[in-house]
Amino acid sequence: MAPLTPLAAKHLAIGIAFHWAYQMATIRAFKHGDFSAVYPVMRGTSVLLTAIGAAVLLGESFPPIKLAGLFIASLALTQFRKSASPAHRSALLWALLTAFTIGAYTVNDGAGAKAAASGISYVVWFFAIEAFPVTLTAILMRRGRFVRACRAQWRSAMIAGVMSFVGYGLSLIALRLADVSEITALRETSVVFAALMGVFILHENFGRRRIFAALALAAGLIFMQLGG
Repeated sequence: MAPLTPLAAKHLAIGIAFHWAYQMATIRAFKHGDFSAVYPVMRGTSVLLTAIGAAVLLGESFPPIKLAGLFIASLALTQFRKSASPAHRSALLWALLTAFTIGAYTVNDGAGAKAAASGISYVVWFFAIEAFPVTLTAILMRRGRFVRACRAQWRSAMIAGVMSFVGYGLSLIALRLADVSEITALRETSVVFAALMGVFILHENFGRRRIFAALALAAGLIFMQLGG
């Protein structure tokens, strides 16, 4: 595994802190609010925050069409929630904090991946270190319950770990190759896939508003590509 450049190592250390904050805020948001209301808020808002951060810190350009696409995509993403089950105020505050941490770690990780000599080495270093802070926090806060949870859910944890490694690992490589704002907007199409899985797997009611939101999201991404 290739060593990181000093600049990439600096971004890695900052990113680990941001990811820990993101995980803590996400847990709080899901604890206090409904998933279908909280998740779109945190993911949708993060697109706009990341775009602003990429423009200010990384010098990415935003022509009017591209900027319009970002706003359309962000607004569309916030519509993927159940209108009959709004999240509690505290949950929304935690969701907004989560969105801020997503924007912060995405911009930082994009800079770190670009500064690394190898995208693969940055991914490996990231996942080799990132698990320690949150695991230590879980051990200190849950104590005996942490061990029992590991014994009962180790298969699910391993599957989630592999999916996380592959999913965010690919995102880190993509951040190295393209503009951070574009990759972020594409990542947040996960809300669309989640809604579709809810229809075909969980048999949830998609709803007219979500259909229009999906179309608006697609339009926003098209505007982003046209303005790139």
